[in-house]
Amino acid sequence: MAAGVIARVRLGDYRFAFRSPWPSADGPQTHREGIVLVLEDEEGRIGAGESAPYPGFGMETTASSRSALRLAARFAIGMPPEAFLPAASDLPRLAPVAACPGARAAIDLALHDLAAQHAGVTVARLLGGDAAQDGAHANAALPSGAPEKIEAAARDAVASGARCLKLKVGGRPIAEDVAMVRAARGAIGPAVRLRVDANQSWSETDAIEALRAFAPFDLEYAEQPVRAGAIDALARVRSAAGVPIAADEAVQDVRSARRLIAARAADVFIVKPMALGGLAAARDVIAIAADAGIRVTVTTLLDAAVGRAGALHLAASLGGDGDHGLATGGALTDDLLPGVADGVGRQPLPPGTGWGDAIRAAALARTEPLAAEASP
Repeated sequence: MAAGVIARVRLGDYRFAFRSPWPSADGPQTHREGIVLVLEDEEGRIGAGESAPYPGFGMETTASSRSALRLAARFAIGMPPEAFLPAASDLPRLAPVAACPGARAAIDLALHDLAAQHAGVTVARLLGGDAAQDGAHANAALPSGAPEKIEAAARDAVASGARCLKLKVGGRPIAEDVAMVRAARGAIGPAVRLRVDANQSWSETDAIEALRAFAPFDLEYAEQPVRAGAIDALARVRSAAGVPIAADEAVQDVRSARRLIAARAADVFIVKPMALGGLAAARDVIAIAADAGIRVTVTTLLDAAVGRAGALHLAASLGGDGDHGLATGGALTDDLLPGVADGVGRQPLPPGTGWGDAIRAAALARTEPLAAEASP
């Protein structure tokens, strides 16, 4: 084979517990499951990827993602370096993974890792980021609960370097949500940004009522107040509530992004590379958002270290002064590699080209060679 051609595929699984149950549109989740993919070239380089479907995002299951990756492996064998990035862009047309964004993300991440190593740069630089950009800022997530609990957590987050806090709301009487938002704002003062995330929990009427009640607390934005598919309702909430609206679960692909723009339903897009199918797909959505004057916040999908690295590098490539949803590693009791985007405030890129050697070593240790019958 020619130099740099992909020669081998490895797969592995993980299952890590959340420190506390994590909310989702399908109810609280206690564990995070995913698949680790490693693509190895003829010269011994490896590219690390991860698939981590999450309930409520219209994604495949972990089992179907694993099956799709086994079938798609044969398309990677023999791929030369010059095809890595074009292949990442073509993944939505690859039959085994066309309907599996998590599996597409795993392949996309591994291909970007390999491509960046061949170029001798970080993935952030490969994506067009400034060479001096060595990381991105991460917001802090506040727990729901009694106002005094929120006040303490908010003060601790700011003391740890957070410039922006996000509070989960919804699923309780609106008056209790108002008390939580008031407590958070009172604890951090006017200079720190404050966001809320309702995780699709409100009706249109309740969303308008709640957000009007939140308006005095100077929210940066409110994330996904109504169901993802209710784009017209989201537009009416945006018009009536007096609080900027961020679309999260509603941003599923380029088509949905265009529908949101046409409906004037959002001020901000939450871009999750894992949910969209990888970095190439995420960049397509970001480009559409930029053309429409819509801001972007990059977030993880509570991924393990490889997926978080992808989100971190994407956020770093954008530059600017935004705060992204990157610091989610601390939500897990275990990880592929602790220390990757698991704090708040400034999150540095791991050292090295691509994702960095430490992440690749951790991914390699988790995987085994794919059975011969699954690939040529």
